[in-house]
Amino acid sequence: MGCSRKVKHLSVQKNIVRVIGTQVGWHDSSNAQKRRVQSPLSPQLPSNPLRSEGRTMHSNLRLSKKQYIYIPVSLQEQIDRLQPIGLDEIGDADLMNRLDQKYLIRKEWISTLLSECENDYQILEVGGKRITTYSNQFIDNPDLESFNQHIRGRKSRFKARVRNYGSNGLSFLEVKRKTVHGRTVKARISRSNDNAWNAPLTEEEINFLNANYAYEDGELLGMGSTFNRITLVSTALNERITIDTDLVFFREKKEEGLGSLAIMEVKQERINRFSPLLIALRTFRFSTPPLARRTSLSKYIVGTLLLNRNLESKRYRSAMKRIKHLKKET
Repeated sequence: MGCSRKVKHLSVQKNIVRVIGTQVGWHDSSNAQKRRVQSPLSPQLPSNPLRSEGRTMHSNLRLSKKQYIYIPVSLQEQIDRLQPIGLDEIGDADLMNRLDQKYLIRKEWISTLLSECENDYQILEVGGKRITTYSNQFIDNPDLESFNQHIRGRKSRFKARVRNYGSNGLSFLEVKRKTVHGRTVKARISRSNDNAWNAPLTEEEINFLNANYAYEDGELLGMGSTFNRITLVSTALNERITIDTDLVFFREKKEEGLGSLAIMEVKQERINRFSPLLIALRTFRFSTPPLARRTSLSKYIVGTLLLNRNLESKRYRSAMKRIKHLKKET
């Protein structure tokens, strides 16, 4: 057993631990479950302040005289608590034609978000793995037309990449088109396993790229990325959520990571701002520096700006400042 120290006022955003007042609370650090252990000096309180009659309450709940200490389970333990779903069960939730919302979040928030929504989502499990490593090799033309169209805010634009899925070893050439109405339309073809996942494009793949990619002379760049992904599938909505952590961008011998930052993407057939995870994310809307806010930054744009310090985008200047500031914390 361990004792939390006596405080007059403490509000800690990290892991949503909030202690307000002067009461001494005790917690059992050996227990991975969220709970509060009663101090001999404190009045009788519920064992879990964030749950009431089986329903999850928001963890930014204001507490006055009654004191709670919220001890979250680890990320891996929270992931293990979710019900699994297989690739063959996803069905319409693959959402090859969809509306996307992206958010920069801290990795330490993820276990809290999953806890708030554990009955609303299943987690994708492939080959017994619930966290999958992805590798990207990006595609653009010599003029970086895809990059430039994006940072100029063009509504209609294209991105392309080769992606390797670590869960099953499969690789694909993928093209994503953003329409003027904000929809993302994705097309892809599988790559042969006879060669390296990021081998030069074949004639068939070049023909596919020319047919689906608007910019001429698209080619594999020397820049790529790796990350770990958690994929959630809604039990009630046509919605899929991906959370990418441990992001690293590389070009030749240069590497840049995002440290403790993660990218969360909400993929829906139609925008639904009452998505359980988006509601849970409101807990962090007053974080410092400001995160948990919608952004159009993609991994290709972030990686290009981090690896090329001579490039700058006025459109994403504030977002990149937040990223660079938080990178210094790790």
